[in-house]
Amino acid sequence: MRKTRTPRRQCAFTLIELLVVIAIIAILIGLLLPAVQKVREAAARAKCQNNLHQMGVGVANYESAYGNIPPSWTSTGGTMYGSVHFWLLPYIEQGPLYNACGNNSWNGNNQQVKVYQCPSDPTKWGSYPNSGTSYAFNHLVFSSAGGGWGYDHKPGSLQNSMPDGTSQTVIFAERYMLCQPSWGGHTDPVWAANPWSTPNGPWAIPAYNYTTASNSPYGFPNHNNGLSGYYPDMGWSNGGPPSNTAFQTAPSIAACNWYLLQSAHTGSMQVAMGDGSVRGVAPSVSVQTWTMANHPSDGNPLPSNW
Repeated sequence: MRKTRTPRRQCAFTLIELLVVIAIIAILIGLLLPAVQKVREAAARAKCQNNLHQMGVGVANYESAYGNIPPSWTSTGGTMYGSVHFWLLPYIEQGPLYNACGNNSWNGNNQQVKVYQCPSDPTKWGSYPNSGTSYAFNHLVFSSAGGGWGYDHKPGSLQNSMPDGTSQTVIFAERYMLCQPSWGGHTDPVWAANPWSTPNGPWAIPAYNYTTASNSPYGFPNHNNGLSGYYPDMGWSNGGPPSNTAFQTAPSIAACNWYLLQSAHTGSMQVAMGDGSVRGVAPSVSVQTWTMANHPSDGNPLPSNW
């Protein structure tokens, strides 16, 4: 007699089993995603720190070549226009771009310099999307006495420009490439901007601390004969009295306050000190301590909360 074969049962997932597998995969992705984001942010933070370090070293190399640090901005007697970021180009391996700009930094107004851009910065200026910069220079350090807006600055050496000490003074800090809050106004700093030759005035200059610490509530000594009138500054609010916030960390564009600096990193403002070192500053730092760290000649030692 011929034997009949029993058909082999095919293995298959039931609907419940399939849903369980999908749920497990979703849980694993949910657990892994924060870890991946942390790794990416750590890499971006490290890149940002390296950018600031290169800029700090560039300032020291510029001083070695010329005997003084780069000027906030200058027209060198009406023949050459540029500000700190422009003068640093040859010292951050951007000599060809420096030469291509000729006698005016604004000729490079849409040229990207990656060292000047933080990978975590979520913003970009529409008019000149490539040349936005995430780092602002401390105007109190790179300016010279007696000169205000549009002045041909001639700062001194590292030590002369920072009597409080190069390791005690912030020279670069983070700033969004575009700060455009919902309540109006905007800033759009680009590395090529210079008040002598750009159409957007102080809002396009990648600097901060136009208003001196002598105008703060702490009565610090005057610096450079009272330069004042432009933002961002140290702990000031929207047209009103000083706020209790030294800077912002990772705000949305709508919540960005262009009277303050902004860091693209959650929980930390990355800064370069005058000696070339880089550190992260917690947003809990007091406005007074932040002001002391940014004022190059107030004569106050930095407190323990720095």
